[in-house]
Amino acid sequence: MFLRLICIVACLVVSGCASTQLNYNTADLASSLNSLTKRQIFFNLAQALSDPEFVPSQATISIGTAQTLNAVTPSISIPTGLPMVTTARDGTGRFAGSQFTTQVTSPTPTLGVQMTDGWNQSWTMVPLNSAPQLRRLRALYQYVTGTVPHHGTRNLTLEEAERLFLCEYPLQSFNVAPSSGNVTFKIEGCPNNNTRESQSRIVHVDPTFTQGPTCVICIDDLNAKQLRPHINPNLKYNFIRTQKTGDMVGIGSHGTTEFYVCGSPEGDCPRIAQQDPFDGRKAFGDFILFVYEAATVPSASGAGRQTGGSFVYSVR
Repeated sequence: MFLRLICIVACLVVSGCASTQLNYNTADLASSLNSLTKRQIFFNLAQALSDPEFVPSQATISIGTAQTLNAVTPSISIPTGLPMVTTARDGTGRFAGSQFTTQVTSPTPTLGVQMTDGWNQSWTMVPLNSAPQLRRLRALYQYVTGTVPHHGTRNLTLEEAERLFLCEYPLQSFNVAPSSGNVTFKIEGCPNNNTRESQSRIVHVDPTFTQGPTCVICIDDLNAKQLRPHINPNLKYNFIRTQKTGDMVGIGSHGTTEFYVCGSPEGDCPRIAQQDPFDGRKAFGDFILFVYEAATVPSASGAGRQTGGSFVYSVR
């Protein structure tokens, strides 16, 4: 009875440890997602600044797995034989052979417990390889670093940069068809890569991606006779710098390249002409969300957005 009680207690203790360890591993795995995202972003920012033929390297998290394996293997040996009695005659001198020693040997029950504790944490990552996704990401990285391609060597004005971004950012859309569900608008003044002449572009877009706080290119009124797309005010042009001046603060690095943004709206920081003061750290947080938005595609069912896979939470 006592041995059985010990086994039961051991199993309960290990079971409780497994649950606690799994909760810890799951929370630890989830907390690493932000770090993984930032490392990719800093790499791509460095590439946007140094590589004119830059194409982003970005991956989305498909599945995260946190597993904990705890096992208890008890072994109990209960003897079935009878006690063994051993009698020996001894003594010396005139008492030789007149003394007896009796030894009783009883089989002893044994208890053995083997415990196993192991855990595994993993992410399954899916690289983005769709041309529209990569074009959206490239346009974003070039916009925030001020490396938007353009004719000539002079710096772009804010209005010119916004115009180029509207032309270069391929909004998410359904397959173009008479009843596709897209909305359509025209953008004027888009540069032609072969000549210096500008041209207009007809844009088809899933209206879902033009609404809400995370829209990169937004349309305020979808019922208006003439749609007016504009860049989300929270997406700032050329706000990530590699030189620290004034009140700029560091946000991270890749290799030897450090990245800085303005620490506060009141700070002494370089800005583009006609650009209102803003908090650079908040702008960087918004930029991370815009990266997620650019990687999102319309749902295959035609309703809403398509996101990554499910998160697997398992116990073994």
